[in-house]
Amino acid sequence: MEIREYLKESAGEIKSALERLVKIPSVSTGPCGNHPFGNECAAVLDEFLAIAEENGFTAKNYGYYAGSADLLPEGEAKLGILAHLDVVPVSEKDWSFPPFEMTEKDGKLYGRGCEDDKGPLVAALFAMKAVRECGFKLKRNVRLIAGCSEETGSETDIREYMKRAPMPENVFTPDAEFPVITTEKGMLRFSFGGDADCGVIKSIKGGTVVNAVPSEVSAVLDKEIIIPQNENIDTIYENGSTTVVCKGKSAHASTPEQGINAFNVLFKVLLKYADLPENDKNMINRLLRLFPDGETDATALGLSQTDNSGSTTCVFSIISFEEGRLSCKADMRFPVAFSKGEAVEKIKDAVEKAGFEFFGATGSEPHCVDENGDFVKNLLQSYTEVTGKPGYCKAIGGGTYVHGIDGGVAFGMEIEGEDNHIHGADEWISMDALLTSSEIFANAIVKICG
Repeated sequence: MEIREYLKESAGEIKSALERLVKIPSVSTGPCGNHPFGNECAAVLDEFLAIAEENGFTAKNYGYYAGSADLLPEGEAKLGILAHLDVVPVSEKDWSFPPFEMTEKDGKLYGRGCEDDKGPLVAALFAMKAVRECGFKLKRNVRLIAGCSEETGSETDIREYMKRAPMPENVFTPDAEFPVITTEKGMLRFSFGGDADCGVIKSIKGGTVVNAVPSEVSAVLDKEIIIPQNENIDTIYENGSTTVVCKGKSAHASTPEQGINAFNVLFKVLLKYADLPENDKNMINRLLRLFPDGETDATALGLSQTDNSGSTTCVFSIISFEEGRLSCKADMRFPVAFSKGEAVEKIKDAVEKAGFEFFGATGSEPHCVDENGDFVKNLLQSYTEVTGKPGYCKAIGGGTYVHGIDGGVAFGMEIEGEDNHIHGADEWISMDALLTSSEIFANAIVKICG
């Protein structure tokens, strides 16, 4: 039987496996007992390992940091496929479908994680099964590695996996887009803040994760103000105070131009309608000095740059102001034109000139892989043979799961031109994309390990 035919006949099993993973709200949290990323991430890993064993694979748990499924019962893996089971948080009121109940409609599967990254993980698992069931003989093993904290940006899951087992010599992650991503911009997450003596603004809170444009923010003011309301602005009056809730549009931090930052919506509203005292306006204006309304390229930080790896992007993503203390976080992606050290130095200078304390930064240098190597050529050929489309290498701003792995590349699963609402409401993947991607992965497995 051909791989394509096998996968089509397995469509029901594929959907069932994905549904089992989607229903677990696996947002990575702090440790809970023996579960380093919380009970839900442990539960989804257990479920993945159960699915792997049910489908005839050798499964292993690495201290609930990660798990694996091996195609062959023994032997060192030549190919590693790296995906993740954790997901970003949801704002359920923004969804048209229950985010943790997979819903199928018009050929699309909706649910948190369907595209990022539970769907790709399932596609890879069934690609391995298709290779086995269709009778292809492999000389080397394939290992599917499932991590549990990719969305936190900490890379703790992969570091802990590598303490317990070797990383295969060739690695791709289906946690991005086709054809093959060989260049990734550098990435920084930085924090800043300090004391702020505000007279009317009592608190501000917004943003859920550092690597996404914030879709909602709220502020509590110590007086009643009249603000014109619309679908993006709401006010609540209680005991002489006003709570202002502003909405934006979420987007991934690597493509912030596709979103609307809720913080800027709030700042414009407060400056226009709240009749703030000078101290309050001063705090907002100093934040706008660093992150002007509509700017996404870090011009205000002195780091706007474009080269063949792309352009700088920057997102002001988390804010917390309570009891006179401000704490903020931001995400920046930078091209190969400058180093992490150079970026941190300029950010620190800009933050301090704006009158804030610079708390620190974490991040990584740009990641580049030779696009002329056999590994990349095999992936490109697999993509072309299945889709009929030309394969090529590309550079992106998102730091993928292989950013810190030598020689690792990103290979799928987003299809160019599709908006799968990654990190947003109504995240989805088409059944066609799931099956096509699985076939591409199976083809690559045969080429690399056959």
